[in-house]
Amino acid sequence: MIKLTRENCPVELTEEVKDGLTQQFISDGKSVWKKDYIEENLLKSSHNKCAYCECRVDRESKYMEVEHYHDKHTYPKEVVEWENLLPSCKRCNGNKSTFDTIANDFINPFSMNPQEHLILNKYRFYPISNAAKNTIDQLLLNDSQRLVMQRFEIAETVNSKIEELYERAIEYKSNIKRTGQNRNKIVNGVENLLTEALPKASYCATVATAIVNDVHFLLIKNILIDESLWTESMEQKLYEVQGNALDTNVKRSIDFLKAVHKQY
Repeated sequence: MIKLTRENCPVELTEEVKDGLTQQFISDGKSVWKKDYIEENLLKSSHNKCAYCECRVDRESKYMEVEHYHDKHTYPKEVVEWENLLPSCKRCNGNKSTFDTIANDFINPFSMNPQEHLILNKYRFYPISNAAKNTIDQLLLNDSQRLVMQRFEIAETVNSKIEELYERAIEYKSNIKRTGQNRNKIVNGVENLLTEALPKASYCATVATAIVNDVHFLLIKNILIDESLWTESMEQKLYEVQGNALDTNVKRSIDFLKAVHKQY
């Protein structure tokens, strides 16, 4: 999960239109939010991903659903309020269901930075806030088959790519394989790796966390700097990647959960 920036409210969704759609929903309960202009702007806002689990929702069998942060049945007057709508996959939307996000804290990636609420350790999310605990528990964000295994496979792929680039970088620096071809593969490989951790990529929080916590990646960066191969583009991408990475210090979550348990 990463911090998202909401697109502007669609011009079609005027106050008059909102009032009409809201009254229609209150009257007959129909899905008044299923409008192309709403769905398209939500997809842009989340880079075509579920706002919660980061799976892509512009592909077959994973189409986007419009999720209501404040449940539409409990708070029907917000059924088409732009600030209340999020893009979600079917599973996250179904798991959240009628959970009351006014009575209970819950992460909204558009108004809250997940970095301030979540820890990612061994491919599982751990909470450091009530909002994170509720979000993890309600959405089943640590479902072993659907999400934890997915994060594991993605992180392992990233680690393998870093290992390969590290070996190439060592060979280049030590003159074992100091060729233009090897240099280009290292530079392009690092650029591509960083791109995979930018907001448009699926599960980019997992990729970003894997990169910034990999010792070999930091060594690769040092080698490229020494060889004058570290570029402004790489530095800018790494800055963005760091903004998507989650803390891995599980002690913060232990301290939080200890405090929670003392309440009972």
